[in-house]
Amino acid sequence: MTKHLHMMTVAMLLTACSIVSNATEANTYNQLTNTSEENVINADDNKTEKCVEFVAGTDNGTTGTLGGGFVSDEISKDGVKVHCSRASFKNNPYRFNGSSTTTISTETGNIVKIEIVGDGLTKLVENGEGEYSITKNLIVWTGSSKSVSFKNNKDWANYAAATNIRVYVELPGTTTGIGSVNMDTNKAGNNAVYNLKGQRVDGKSLPKGIYIKNGKKFMVK
Repeated sequence: MTKHLHMMTVAMLLTACSIVSNATEANTYNQLTNTSEENVINADDNKTEKCVEFVAGTDNGTTGTLGGGFVSDEISKDGVKVHCSRASFKNNPYRFNGSSTTTISTETGNIVKIEIVGDGLTKLVENGEGEYSITKNLIVWTGSSKSVSFKNNKDWANYAAATNIRVYVELPGTTTGIGSVNMDTNKAGNNAVYNLKGQRVDGKSLPKGIYIKNGKKFMVK
């Protein structure tokens, strides 16, 4: 009986350690950076998608006018630019002033989704192709375009305010030949990490590059 209980205790401890190990590894690869998050979608798509987030008060423009300024302002990061013809992006929140046009663009790839979080966002109206969902506190745009525009047709001092702007960009394929990687399919679903040559690597200490885990690719920046 004592031996049986001892074996059960060891088995429970090993299971607990496995759970902790998997949780730690998952946290390692799911952390978001302040700059951008980039994930490779899958081997067949041969495309990557990144999310660039602008945070008011952190990613600042040059204009600090609180009311209806008549000057343009812009913020840019990781190849994504937000430009408004009448705006103030220096403070928190960002302000898209009345009688203005805002354009969000990317240098590489296409924008496939935009999320704007803030207040009074119904003052911004759609200005182009794609699917626009606009409420007081959230704007969601979906489509595929190099640039996306919004207009504020209110009077010059009537601004919309945003605290966060998230831009999702689909990039051109950068993983040519990935489909020819050979892996041990018996181990593909056990949280093991492989390089693009199909070689298993230490998932706890990875240099920059593209890797495969559970049949999905991810990028370490």
